[in-house]
Amino acid sequence: MIRRMAVLLLLATSAAGQSVPRTPQTFEELSSMARQAYEADRTEEAFELYSRAVKLRPGWSQGWWAVGMIEYQRDRYPECRDALTRMVKLDPSAAPGFALLGLCEFRTKQYDAAFQHLKKAHMLVPITQPGGPLLDIADYHLALLLNQQGAFEVAQEILMRVARKVHNNPEMMFAAGLPALRMPILPSDIPANQRDIVTMAGKAFWDLATQSPEEAEGDLRALVLKYPKFPNVHYFYGTYLAARYPEQCVPEFLQELSISPDSVPARVQLSLRYVLEDKLDLALKSAREAVALSPDSVGAQLALAKALRAQGDNQGALAAFLAAERLDPVSPAIRLYIVNAYRALDRIEDMRRETSEYERLKAEQGTWP
Repeated sequence: MIRRMAVLLLLATSAAGQSVPRTPQTFEELSSMARQAYEADRTEEAFELYSRAVKLRPGWSQGWWAVGMIEYQRDRYPECRDALTRMVKLDPSAAPGFALLGLCEFRTKQYDAAFQHLKKAHMLVPITQPGGPLLDIADYHLALLLNQQGAFEVAQEILMRVARKVHNNPEMMFAAGLPALRMPILPSDIPANQRDIVTMAGKAFWDLATQSPEEAEGDLRALVLKYPKFPNVHYFYGTYLAARYPEQCVPEFLQELSISPDSVPARVQLSLRYVLEDKLDLALKSAREAVALSPDSVGAQLALAKALRAQGDNQGALAAFLAAERLDPVSPAIRLYIVNAYRALDRIEDMRRETSEYERLKAEQGTWP
């Protein structure tokens, strides 16, 4: 009996000496354990701990980032969006936060909000300090939305940067065919019977950024040969020639007009080329036709302004530059054109005012194309 009681006492004493796992209570405990769980790939545990931690400290931006990232990995995009909305309010300089928020909104088809947040992410990253894979993916989706809006040139410029960093991505390469062909749709909306031409145009565009000029030119020639009547194929090839062999580009733009008689971009390109060739009457004719077809086209107004200025009509050029400025009031480049127009007219005070606006917008726009 005494022996049995001694054994029981020993067991009780031993048990009393063992520590029972304690549920973390403080923010420091929760955040530390959450980080450890996430690093150990215990996602569900990490999510539960991070969620508790941000309830204790709602101002912890990194906690909201972690919650949002886990939700994104689980394809829970509305929940990710809500967490990242909290995060960017706490840290409005966090490019990754805006990038992931925009990607979530893209997934939930909130395209207007996605565009604003993806653009914000893009503008927060200095050109000299390019972001990592997340920001490359964000820029790709930003380009998709720009293309959907009809901002084809800006979409192409951003995709060029992405291509030079990513190099090999079939999905991105395919989608690059849309701005190359000036098709204002998302990749998911491409008709089945147009996927081949978009694929070919996308490869040509991608190779312009990542491969030798000879390979890219071969892609373009193959595209023109197979689809000579498809809208904007000749325009795409013409813009390539304008940059590399400018004396050969005019026939391609004229060919585009035979296929798409109302093409404003082809007329703009012709006008700009005619100015360089000192064919000023043709330049002005093409520019006026472009403006008549699309008065709200910034490119058409700029082409008209440049043609008028080349003819010595500085007052007419200024009016066209101001029309372009009204259409795109945040463009530093347009303000610089206006500065030079005022200088030509000897309007010094106006020139100084526009110079200040140019410098302000240049600082504000930062990395925006």
